[in-house]
Amino acid sequence: MKNLGNIIILILISFGTLNASVRAELTRDNINMGDTVILRLHVDGNNIKEPSISQICNTKVLSTAQSTNMEFINGNYTKEQMFSYSFAPTASCTIEPITVNIDGRDEKTQALSLHVGQARITKNTPFILSMESEKQSVYVGEAFKVKIKIKQKNNAQAIDSKFAPPELKNFWIKTQKQGNRYREGNYIVTDVDYIVAAQKSGTLHIGRAKLQIANRTHSRDPWGSFFPQLQWRNYFSNELDIDVKPLPQGVNLVGDFQISASLDKNESAPNDAVNLTLKITGNGNFEDIGSLKPFVDGVNIFEEDATTNSQLLNGKYVAIWQQKMAFVSEHDYTIPPIELKYFNPQTKNIVTISTKPLHVKIKGKSAKKEKALKIQRSVDENEIPKVQTAQESVGSQPAYLWIVALVAGIIIGVLIMLVPWRRLRKDDDSALHVSIRDEKSVLNFLLNHMQDRDVAEMVKLLEAKIYEGKSVVIDKKELKSLLKRYK
Repeated sequence: MKNLGNIIILILISFGTLNASVRAELTRDNINMGDTVILRLHVDGNNIKEPSISQICNTKVLSTAQSTNMEFINGNYTKEQMFSYSFAPTASCTIEPITVNIDGRDEKTQALSLHVGQARITKNTPFILSMESEKQSVYVGEAFKVKIKIKQKNNAQAIDSKFAPPELKNFWIKTQKQGNRYREGNYIVTDVDYIVAAQKSGTLHIGRAKLQIANRTHSRDPWGSFFPQLQWRNYFSNELDIDVKPLPQGVNLVGDFQISASLDKNESAPNDAVNLTLKITGNGNFEDIGSLKPFVDGVNIFEEDATTNSQLLNGKYVAIWQQKMAFVSEHDYTIPPIELKYFNPQTKNIVTISTKPLHVKIKGKSAKKEKALKIQRSVDENEIPKVQTAQESVGSQPAYLWIVALVAGIIIGVLIMLVPWRRLRKDDDSALHVSIRDEKSVLNFLLNHMQDRDVAEMVKLLEAKIYEGKSVVIDKKELKSLLKRYK
């Protein structure tokens, strides 16, 4: 009898395997944009592998659920598993057949069609989203505002909410700000402002913003039981297309800028740093401002990384770009005007602005080396200068003077050879171009040999100690060795 029972169970299982099947259904096949729909897979079989589904109709699956129902009625054994996938499509689509592995075999569902219509806005619609742009046509890099309005009806309730910003592909988001809340009729309105700039020319698309609202509801499962759950509903804004025009050739900045430069002092000691602050204000694509470091002959210039602080002021994007530079020299110098060229979209003109030239005087040392004075005597074309020959020169001197000069030269040569020059050079720093005790002069000297890695490392240490005020230990032996290397 025991064996007979096992045989019956095997027959029932085999019967279930022979009737393995899968079918798909939608809770609704005609919805409006924002509505949530559920795709259900009904699977009959014993060994069932759940399919991996993350998107339906190019829309992310919001939630999944699984249930199992087994029945043994009038000698018939049935087992059904149901997989549920909730999603909120934004466009009509066809759900292609889905493959499910049942008892080692692949079974497919039938294809399903889903129609998605435009969301209908009525006076009772609890939430409304809209999006608008202050400009429909802009230039590459030009900043403009995109505003999203979120309207909530006075009596609308929500257990939870999620806001998804619009898809801004090919745009830079410079800043965003949630504006003030205010009333508009029967709605409470919240503004969300984005300042964006296009990265390339052409017609660029801005996708919909989305607001998800959750409310509690009670649903009935396929077997007649009620259970509470959160039901999410999606609300979408409209879409936007922006016409983006290229900038004129040779210009990569667009907007309206002002530039200024100031020094912390106009007089300095030799090799003492003079700090310049360069400031650019206005509105535009500050992130595209490159290096504005000027060239000044005979002056070493060190620049810090630029900083940009931006904000929305009266609904407009404004920013302050700032950079600091240090100038080090042994002589007087003039910092030339620093120029900035940009395209003004209001006037449609290319504008060049610049700072004023700045003069720095070095005290305690001549600003310019004196030029050697050359005296030339005019020669009469008829006058032929007499060239004295070697024989005439030798012959004109007494013989005993040549003997005395020869003996004196030999004695001086012997004395020079006996002097310990190496020891003197080793103990005397004056043999070097500069003294290691004058760190600013040493830094100025080493800057001419930055191709040497050892020199470059030493320059970094000296700059940090002299101009950044850091506590840095300088290896005197290594510094002395570097100076001797290029003396």
